[in-house]
Amino acid sequence: MPYQVAGILICKQLYAKYAIFTFFDHFSSIYSYIPTMSRKTAQLFDLMFKSIIKDASSSAVVHLINGIYKKNYPLDTKVTIEPNELIKEHPKSGKMEKIISDIIITLHSENKKDTFLLEAQIDDDLEIILRIFNYSTLIALDKRTVSADGSCMKIEMPSPVVIYWEASNTKDIVSVEIKFPNKKSVVYEIPTFKVLQHSVSELENMALLLPFYILKIRKELERKGIDSAKRKILSKRLEGYVIEIGKVFKRLVRNNYITAKDAAMLLRRLLNMNLELYGNYPEFVEVDMTLKQLVDTGIDEAIDKAVNKAVNKAVSKAVAETKKAVVAKTKAEAKAAIAEKRISRTAKAMKAGGEAMDKIMRYTGLSRREIMAL
Repeated sequence: MPYQVAGILICKQLYAKYAIFTFFDHFSSIYSYIPTMSRKTAQLFDLMFKSIIKDASSSAVVHLINGIYKKNYPLDTKVTIEPNELIKEHPKSGKMEKIISDIIITLHSENKKDTFLLEAQIDDDLEIILRIFNYSTLIALDKRTVSADGSCMKIEMPSPVVIYWEASNTKDIVSVEIKFPNKKSVVYEIPTFKVLQHSVSELENMALLLPFYILKIRKELERKGIDSAKRKILSKRLEGYVIEIGKVFKRLVRNNYITAKDAAMLLRRLLNMNLELYGNYPEFVEVDMTLKQLVDTGIDEAIDKAVNKAVNKAVSKAVAETKKAVVAKTKAEAKAAIAEKRISRTAKAMKAGGEAMDKIMRYTGLSRREIMAL
């Protein structure tokens, strides 16, 4: 018999004027709620976040999870980026359909696996709670376990978070309360994280989010009546953020939280976003030039790191092989010296015992002259 949910209470007053949806309903695209950013640009940012996670090192991903969720996983924890295409049955047609979430990450600790669901938003979205709950339920069902006697099915919901790239009026925690027929209820809490409400230094523990700090001046720039002088001021402010972000990446690489390759990749993403958002403004040419210099420097440093790593590995290998050869040679020489001493002692004893010279030579392999010298 299929399980049924008696009702879903959305813990947010904004939902009072909207109909309650079951978590298996279709949902509108997040982009329909974006007031000024074009759908193309919003989609670019969505794809950019996914590509950053995909291209980042495992240590950088763990660093992000630790920062957002306030965890303390070792940076060498094994990371799996899970497939984000989920399959479910349409409640009306019965046909199987595909749902695509943003990012699903599993960290493998010693005896367990922890799964995290990261959803990114440009702006407030009234249906994000239901979508998160929908995705989480499908992920949990896919990883379900059944007791040995078949009487109990266990599902483990992932840890969700909604990341807002721009300003948001959403509460720090939103939730879904699920009420069951026995009047018991379960509250599924979903924390939110608003990137632009933090300073660059506060985001140092979440380096993979820093490229999106490029949005910091977007809404102010697009206000009506803003002139070239004000745009120039905004470009200088943005340039300051970019320089600070570059310094943060250097510190993180130096402290092994991210790799030099991560830093170069993130700077390239930052440059791409800058061109997409501000490439048509002549006042932002200096920002573009600063970013290109940082990208070139980051790429050079990544190459230097890779070369140095390869050289150090080759040197270490050569040293190890040389050391091995020297040890082997020393051991061989030591064995030969010991054998020579044994032969000399044997020959000397045989000579003292009055053995014939030919016999001593035959047994020890020494020459007549060597035996006479003993």
